[in-house]
Amino acid sequence: MDLAFSNTLRRADGALDVPGAGAGAGEPAEAFKRFLKIETERLRTRHRFGLGGREIATGRSDLVDVVVGRACQLAASELAPTLPGEQHQITVVALGGYGRRELAPCSDVDLLFLHADRADEDIRAVVEQALALLWDAGLTVGHSFRTVGECVAMARDDLHSRTALSEARVVTGSATLFARLIAQMDALVFGSARATESFLESLRFDLGERYERFGRAVGLQEPHVKESAGGLRDLHVVLWVGHALFGARGLAALHDEGRISDRERRSALRAYDQLHRVRNEAHFTTGRKTDLLSLDLQPTLAANLGYRARRGVLASEILMRDYYERASELHRFAQGFLLRYAPAPARRRFGLGLLRRRPRGAFEIRDGKLFARGPAGSLGSARRLLEAFAIAQSEGPDLSEELKLDIHESLPLVDRAFRTSREAGRALVDLLGHKGRVGPTLRAMHETGLLGRLLPEFARVTFLVQHDFYHRYTVDEHTLTAIEALDGVAGASAGDPSRERFRKVFAEVEHPAMLYLGLLLHDIGKGHGGGHVRRGMRIAERVCARLGLDAERSADVVFLVEAHLEMSQLSQRRDLTEPGLIAAFARRVSTVDRLNMLLLLTYADHCGVGPGIWNDWKGALLWDLYTRTRARLSEDAGPAGDEEPPESARDAASRLLQVEFPASEVERHFALMPEKYLRATAPAEMVRHFRLVQSRGEAPLAAAWRAGDHCIELVVVTRDHPGLLAQMAGTLTAQGLDILSVDLYTREDGVVVDVFKVRDARDHGVVAAARRPAVEETLRWAVEGRYDVAAGVERWRRGWRRRSKRPLVRPAVRLDSTSSALSSVIEVRAEDEPGLVFRIASVLGAHGINISFAKIATEKSHALDVFYVTDARGEKVDAEEMPRLEAALAAALDPRRETQS
Repeated sequence: MDLAFSNTLRRADGALDVPGAGAGAGEPAEAFKRFLKIETERLRTRHRFGLGGREIATGRSDLVDVVVGRACQLAASELAPTLPGEQHQITVVALGGYGRRELAPCSDVDLLFLHADRADEDIRAVVEQALALLWDAGLTVGHSFRTVGECVAMARDDLHSRTALSEARVVTGSATLFARLIAQMDALVFGSARATESFLESLRFDLGERYERFGRAVGLQEPHVKESAGGLRDLHVVLWVGHALFGARGLAALHDEGRISDRERRSALRAYDQLHRVRNEAHFTTGRKTDLLSLDLQPTLAANLGYRARRGVLASEILMRDYYERASELHRFAQGFLLRYAPAPARRRFGLGLLRRRPRGAFEIRDGKLFARGPAGSLGSARRLLEAFAIAQSEGPDLSEELKLDIHESLPLVDRAFRTSREAGRALVDLLGHKGRVGPTLRAMHETGLLGRLLPEFARVTFLVQHDFYHRYTVDEHTLTAIEALDGVAGASAGDPSRERFRKVFAEVEHPAMLYLGLLLHDIGKGHGGGHVRRGMRIAERVCARLGLDAERSADVVFLVEAHLEMSQLSQRRDLTEPGLIAAFARRVSTVDRLNMLLLLTYADHCGVGPGIWNDWKGALLWDLYTRTRARLSEDAGPAGDEEPPESARDAASRLLQVEFPASEVERHFALMPEKYLRATAPAEMVRHFRLVQSRGEAPLAAAWRAGDHCIELVVVTRDHPGLLAQMAGTLTAQGLDILSVDLYTREDGVVVDVFKVRDARDHGVVAAARRPAVEETLRWAVEGRYDVAAGVERWRRGWRRRSKRPLVRPAVRLDSTSSALSSVIEVRAEDEPGLVFRIASVLGAHGINISFAKIATEKSHALDVFYVTDARGEKVDAEEMPRLEAALAAALDPRRETQS
């Protein structure tokens, strides 16, 4: 289809033939707006017919050129009619993506109004009038008004000014003035070795900051098509470096100078065009500047771009796989170019020996990198591909770009016969056995395509989007990030207490390669539709057989795949003091070695979800489960004998308390407490609780605080009454506290001992001692009915702002009467917001439901709250009541209630 600039000009002659800017109010702006709307629709039509991404971006740039030029002419004819046609006072310059003629449909238009050293008032008035016309026409314009000298001074010191001016072009105005700018920039900025060195240093720093903010991995679930790793900006960096070092403008110039190969040029252009096409569709679909490919947007983009589901794979998954493949190509090209021509200052990560040439069979280590000794394409056998990674893993050098390309080109050598050979199986297991050095090796194998060739099952999950707001990465990136987290445990030092405990457990693992293999395969079933755990087990069995593992090692790997979710679910969603729970889990894992491996896999799996997902509270819960289970396994493994049974917690506490309190009072207290309390509470805690009960006397409430490692424990003693938990939970929320868990114990005489674990809602730290008296006083007012809890919660909510812009998710409520022997279990997944526990407890209280235990977890703006409940008779909730309870909770927690009200 014809996008010729001349055609746009011809249509503009009629559409923009309007009176001067001062004629009828708004008439010129309306003409511009109509013209932009019609021409943008033409571009949309051509885009939907399949025109390339860069073609559409170029067409949009040409369209804006026409509008900017006519707006400036119109403003000049109205406000400076004496301005000569060949004037040298001002020129309008396109910058950034507009300067490159790569303007997306709704992107900002960056303009420089370059003026002579002295700009009279007429020139300023023309600029202001032209900008007003452009804004009124619907364009978002970023602008500056500078002299040549000011531009040069800015470019010397500011990275973004320099990059913008390196891509500048004239839209309208004085070509002479623009030529003066370019000459000054060439002489004082682009031609200065010192300025170039400073520029490259700033660019490297900016690149790191950009990746930190938008993502270092290509496989983000919701990539930023411009700024994330593999985004359009990666190619821009190549162009900026090429211009700074070689004076080359564009990929064609870099190719002509021999700086990049023809293969690299074609690959980069193909990827760049695909990314532009996706970006254009995102802008057209949303009608605004949209560069984040969010999960909710991806299905629409896929449908509009003509993708269709096939063989159980969603259209959006096919779209995103195409996107990730192209983004990976672009990222590899950019990283390789920067390593060749603008590497970071050398750091001596290895000994001086790595800087010398050292032969290693068919390879050699040279300047800290591994090269093939023969010409390209001389690797000759699949065994040598694995040998390269074994050398890199054991001795430390990175693979050279040439060797990576050679390995990629040699992938056909890894055929079915080699893949199923014992040699290949042993080589891969050996790579997995180098504890602490597995992650970089597998990532390099993945980037060259060798990992997917050896394990076709892993190729199935490569670039596979996970359809939830919990995971940040695609399945393959999540897995590799988790493996790198496990490497981090192996290398943890004594100065890293959060990982030191895990490191000690890792030291006990008998076969680290089996743990790494289990982690590599734990989500392998996700490439085959729903029910990924069961599917993953079957795939893991086949992989283990192909690798030649014996029955015992294979069973360990399959167990890890099957059980990889269980420790997180039990620790975060279940009451570990439930009768039989720990015993059943101990039977499930069966050995301390499996328990150790499952603990480490669970930790690494959490770390691989995304930054900030793992936290100290989850660690405390996981370690609690691990410690209890390990103790149970040790008990089961111990010799049977006639030793006296250990003293019970109740007896130990009674013995300590009877030193200072009458024995009758102590015995009466424990006789009135529920059996769960006596089973779940340690002796020292029982002693503290009893003292608090005694200290309350006739007061409405007594409270005590005790700081822990990751939160603070608040014990409240008061008398029971309907809605008590809702009152206390709402009061704590209104006082700026997050509730992490709560154990609720009610004596037979109505005295309650409730144990909250809380933290500061603002910084997730320990509640400051100075705040605690006010919290206690407000709790006291609440139980006396002198504090409006609902109003307090609402005041706190008004000061809270939802940070994520993703769509609100409806709550999901699940009632389970089988997980606990004594209670029904309610699981609520909902939008995380202040007062959630208060609202849930209020609904349950209104239905006559008693809560005995609760755990609260938060994942990326979602809350998963678990409540152990009984009815008014202390029994499990009746099956007929469950649907009504689910409906009431769903209605109370629906996030749309705010917008509806």
